[in-house]
Amino acid sequence: MSARAAARVARRLVRVGVRAGVGLGVAAVLVGVVSAGGAVGCSRTSAGVLDVPDAPASPQAKAVPAQLAAVPPLSPSGALPFSLDAGPPPVPLRGDLAAAGDVVGAKEVVGYTLHALFRPAEVPPPPRAPEVSQGGLEAARRKTESRMTIDLSATRARIVLGTGFVLPAESELRARVDRYGFFLLAPGGASYRTAAPGSLRALLGERRLDVAPLSPADVAPRGDGPRLLGYRTRRVELVTRAANATIEIAHVPDSGDGGSLVCRALLDLVNAPPATPLCGWEDVPLHADLRWTTRGALAFEVTGIARHTDLSPLVLAAPPATCVFLPTPPPPSPGEALLGQNDLAALRLQPVDVPDAGIDAALGLVLVNSTDELRVAWLDGVPVAWVGPGARIAVAGLVKGRYSLQWRTFLGDVIDAAETVTVPGKSRVGVEDGGL
Repeated sequence: MSARAAARVARRLVRVGVRAGVGLGVAAVLVGVVSAGGAVGCSRTSAGVLDVPDAPASPQAKAVPAQLAAVPPLSPSGALPFSLDAGPPPVPLRGDLAAAGDVVGAKEVVGYTLHALFRPAEVPPPPRAPEVSQGGLEAARRKTESRMTIDLSATRARIVLGTGFVLPAESELRARVDRYGFFLLAPGGASYRTAAPGSLRALLGERRLDVAPLSPADVAPRGDGPRLLGYRTRRVELVTRAANATIEIAHVPDSGDGGSLVCRALLDLVNAPPATPLCGWEDVPLHADLRWTTRGALAFEVTGIARHTDLSPLVLAAPPATCVFLPTPPPPSPGEALLGQNDLAALRLQPVDVPDAGIDAALGLVLVNSTDELRVAWLDGVPVAWVGPGARIAVAGLVKGRYSLQWRTFLGDVIDAAETVTVPGKSRVGVEDGGL
């Protein structure tokens, strides 16, 4: 084969190879083979070089490989909004299934204790009548604040509820990073129930474990937040169909993913999926304003934070191996007074004559809830009792006189207008069966 013929064959092989996607490397080998064959059977040109033009670049050379996983955007501080753990994703809990007892080590761990509370919004001010005891009202407000204590480790969290909740005081919510949902421990820790993702709002608001549908959440950074408890914060806005929330999040060293479990609780309250990228490694929410799309608002506020190097892992077990699983929701109850009779009597300095309402003075104030959801009765800006759906209770101990009463849900997403009631007397929320 002549050199010229070999060159034509080589050029043709290059074009065919590029079209077939074999790449320039393979085509170059073919050129070499053909050229070598031509040299064996025929004499070379005087220059000894084949006149082969440069082949065009392969389309594959500019191809960009697709991402294997979506990478979350950076926060304003440059940190990822959540930790990229290489382990399996958390498993959602089911309310009808028991969980294996949590195996924890006996060695003390580093962690934090938070003191926090819920602050309601749109609370009417107390009346300024001369018989009203402002000191008694302030003491009653402090006793009925919805306070909680939160213990955090790198992988566990425990929320202990105080007074002011519709759940019994000393009830606990425990959580762990490898499970979505919460374990509700009865006071004393002898038994537990499972709160599946989407049930925390019904649990705190109505003592039920109903699972609400979760809706996608929009999360957007909003720059730096205020300095809280000595920590710099970043502000994040969270929007769901249930609420609009503004959350201040701090970087707390050695807190691990414990603060993310508190974020999951806030996400559950606004019916957002627990995997929503809100908090990351060593992030702890210190303040949150939850504005319900129906009406009203509720604030979560951390009032104190302390670091511990001797936190017992046994108090964070989720669930403890010694707890008995109960597949049923908390037992129904007609209601409960949130203050003792002495505290109620201290709301007034002296009695005031009022018209007879036909109520036995020993009963005090009769509260009737004719709605299908739990309601809380606020008296002069203080929550005095909660009443279950379709139930009635009597609040004894109030001094005879006039009071300002407002019915509302515990989370503040339903708020009725305030009304004046007399004691002894009765107040009803909702309409009785039959419209009477």
